[in-house]
Amino acid sequence: MSDTTAPPPAAAWEVPPPGPVPASPARQFWRGPVTRVSLKMAGLTVLALLYALPLSLIADVLGDRTSLLTRSRAEITESWGGEQTLVGPLLLIPHDSARGKDEALLLPDRLEIEASLAPQVRHRGMFEAVVYTLDATLRGRFRAAPEDLGGLTNLRWSGLRLRLRAGDLRGIKLDAVLVDGKPVRFEPAALGEHTIDAQIGGIDPARLADGVPFEIRLRLNGSERIGFVPAGTETSVRLAAPWPDPGFYGRFRPEEQRIDESRFDARWQVSILSRGFGAVATSADGSRHKLMKRLDESAFGVRLVQPVTPYRGVDRMLKYGLLTIGCTFALYLAFEIAGRAAIHPVQYVLSGAAMALFPLLLLSVGEHLGFATAYAAAATLVVIQTALYTWRATLRPGFAALFGAAIAGLFAYLYLLLQAESWSLLGGSLALFAILSALMYATRNIGRRETAIA
Repeated sequence: MSDTTAPPPAAAWEVPPPGPVPASPARQFWRGPVTRVSLKMAGLTVLALLYALPLSLIADVLGDRTSLLTRSRAEITESWGGEQTLVGPLLLIPHDSARGKDEALLLPDRLEIEASLAPQVRHRGMFEAVVYTLDATLRGRFRAAPEDLGGLTNLRWSGLRLRLRAGDLRGIKLDAVLVDGKPVRFEPAALGEHTIDAQIGGIDPARLADGVPFEIRLRLNGSERIGFVPAGTETSVRLAAPWPDPGFYGRFRPEEQRIDESRFDARWQVSILSRGFGAVATSADGSRHKLMKRLDESAFGVRLVQPVTPYRGVDRMLKYGLLTIGCTFALYLAFEIAGRAAIHPVQYVLSGAAMALFPLLLLSVGEHLGFATAYAAAATLVVIQTALYTWRATLRPGFAALFGAAIAGLFAYLYLLLQAESWSLLGGSLALFAILSALMYATRNIGRRETAIA
C-alpha cells in the first residue's frame, strides 16, 4: 500500500533568515525626520504656551505688590501733602443781578511765579515716595476798566476777596500777602477745604483801571507733582529743583529748559491768546463755573519722575516672557536638528521653567536692590543655572557655553528694550524675526535628507 499524501512544499517550512523586520510604510512615516521634527515643534509650541499660566500668576503677584506700593505711598503723603496745582490768585467782586446777589470773577492782568522745589525721598519699609517743599513768590496785578468787565453792572466795590486754591493746603505756610502794598490775611473759604480767601476791603474802580499790584510768598508741601494754571492775561512761571528726571506735562511746554545730572530749570510763558479763554466771568449766568473748569483743564507743570521702578520693569519684562522661553526651546531644537545631541523633553520643560522664573526673581530682588542691579543678578543666576544644566544634560561643554552666551545676549538685548520704551515694539519684532530666520536656516535640509534616504 503506497502513501499517496504529497509532502508539503519545502518553502512553507523554511525559517526566514535572521534580520530586522522591514517597517510598514505608516511606521516609516512616523519615524521620518520631517515628521519627528514637526511633532517636536508642535509639542514645544504647546509647551511654551502652557508657560503663560505661571507667567500670569507672577503677573498677579506683581499686581498685589503694586497695590501695596500705592497704599504705602498714600500713607507717606497723607500727613505731608498730595499732588499740588496752584490756582490763582483770583479777584472776587460782589455785584447785584436779576436773581439777587452774585459774584464776578476777575483773573490777573499779569502773573509771574518764581518757584523752587526741595524734593526728598521718604521710605516706609521697602517702599518709597517723592515729596517736596515748594517755595514760591506770586507777583502781578489786577487791572480792568469798566468796559473790560463784560457789561457787568451794579458792582459793589466793597467786600472784595482774593482767592487762592491748591490741591492740598494742609502743609501751606504764607510768609507775606500784599495787595496794593497793604498786608491781608487769608482764611479758609466756605467753598472747600483746599481754597482760601482774603478779605481785601474796597478798591476804587479808577485804581483798578490803573492796576492793583499783589505779591504772595508761600511755602507748600506736596508730593510727586507740582502744577500751575495760566491765570494771567500774561503768565510767566519759572521753576527750578535739584532733580535730574523732570516729567513735563500739560497743554503748555516750557519755552526754556535746562536739565543736567543733578537739577533742572524750566520757564513757561503763556498768553491769553494761547490759553483760549477770557478773564472775566460771573456766577449769575454760570460762566464763572465754566471759567474755573477751563483753568483746571489748562494746568501744566512737572512730575518728579523716579527711575524705572522694579514693578514697572517687571510688568514690561512679563510681556517678553514667552519670547525668552521660545528662544530657549529654539536653541535646543536647533542643536538637535544639527544632529549634535538628543535632548529629553524633561530638559526642555525645566529649562523653560527657569526662564519663566526669571520675572519672579527680578521682582523679589528688585524690591530690595533696585531694578538695574536686580536685573543683572537675576539674569546671571538664570544663565549660570541653565548653562550648567545644559552641559550636564548634553555632555557637550561647547554647546553649553554657546547656549549660555546666547541667553546672556538675549537678556542684555531685552534690558536695552526695557530702557528704550519707544523702541520696544520694533526691537521685539526684530527678535522674533531673527528667531524664525534661525529656525528656517536650521531646518532647510530636512526634506532633502529624507528624499535622499528614500
